[in-house]
Amino acid sequence: MIIPVVINDIALGGEGVGRYQNQAIFVPYTAPEDEVLVKVTEVKKRHARGIIHELVKPSPLRIAPRCSHFTRCGGCDYQHLSYPDQLAIKKTQVVEAFRRIGCFPSPTVGDVIPSPQPFNYRGKADFWIGKRDGQDGVAGFLRSKSRDIVDIERCEIIAESLNLALQELHKQGRESHVTVSRRQVTAWSWGREIGADVPTAVLNNPVLEEALRSRSLPPDLSHSTAGGGAFIDLPDLWPVHADTGGDLAFCGENIPRIVKGRTFLVPAQGFFQANLYLVEQLVDAVVAMCALTGRESVLDAYCGSGLFSMFLAPASRQVFGIELWGKAITCARENLAQAGHDNADFIIGDAGEVMQSQFVDRQHFFDVLVLDPPRTGCPGKVLSSINRLRPKRIVYISCNPATQARDCRFLANHGYTLQSLQPFDMFAQTSHIEVVALLVLSDGQM
Repeated sequence: MIIPVVINDIALGGEGVGRYQNQAIFVPYTAPEDEVLVKVTEVKKRHARGIIHELVKPSPLRIAPRCSHFTRCGGCDYQHLSYPDQLAIKKTQVVEAFRRIGCFPSPTVGDVIPSPQPFNYRGKADFWIGKRDGQDGVAGFLRSKSRDIVDIERCEIIAESLNLALQELHKQGRESHVTVSRRQVTAWSWGREIGADVPTAVLNNPVLEEALRSRSLPPDLSHSTAGGGAFIDLPDLWPVHADTGGDLAFCGENIPRIVKGRTFLVPAQGFFQANLYLVEQLVDAVVAMCALTGRESVLDAYCGSGLFSMFLAPASRQVFGIELWGKAITCARENLAQAGHDNADFIIGDAGEVMQSQFVDRQHFFDVLVLDPPRTGCPGKVLSSINRLRPKRIVYISCNPATQARDCRFLANHGYTLQSLQPFDMFAQTSHIEVVALLVLSDGQM
């Protein structure tokens, strides 16, 4: 079915929203004031979704996207909008999420802090590689809402050094005699170098081949193909290093990142803030909201490799970090030890379980809580523990305003005042937005 729709605004998640016969219609890659004919692809009770069939009258907000793969690759949502318009849209989305989901009538939301570089800002990329039957190897990103690989030569939002790595993956894929079925390659950039987790059997690089020969592969992982080539199904990804010329060699399991003059080791397959140019301002905002005087104890939940703990420790009496992944905790301990901070204690485990067993059950209270959970937000056990422990200040970092608003409503219902929301455009050209929320325990609730 083809229907006419006028797009009114952009919803959280990046889809344009219009109405047809009193039903909301969500259409990706549209702009406010677009007049479009929409091909309906999904109909629900209260809304429908579709794709652009014809752009009848373009919005005056539209610009030409920089990337030729825009709308096919699933990485970017907003390249058809100017950067100032993207920032304004994202601020409105945060306001509406906290009004509608969090039930805060007038949330105090600051202007979105822009990325100093709206393009080529990402220091990490998750490439997908493969080798199609009878064709050269492909390397790129997944198609929007699909598992198909979009073969691309260049990405406009990753650092240039990562584009060099992508070029090398294309080259190796074309030259390789190895058949590859869908592999993910996580590449990191720092300064002039690249760290990557690459399935080495894909590559014909002599250094990698020599290293591969030095390792014995189980017989069931290597099979001959009809064409005489090899099919190797490695169960994991091997860390390699690539210089700016694209030459690949092995490196360690950890990747170095530098923030505010401090060097962090991060697990090669782990998480770290990807925006190379905005992470320092994010750290400054978190530290400022904690308002530390040197007397407070701080719990850094979902601490990862210790990014926030590194800068909270100098102004705290004691810092506790919780992280589920042991490799990240190992890095966090080493990172703070190398910086000379001996007042940090890191605990491996699920945040909710650790908060219950190590803090609630032992009545081990702390003054300030820093939360940086995954997109799903805080599970019930975490929120219940917070309500039992009642820290004076909570600084909540999230890349999903919807779940953040939900959790902040729980905290507001249990004695906390939502004082401010500061968005950061850590993911320019995409629909994602990072928000730092400050909640303070109300007088009489301590």
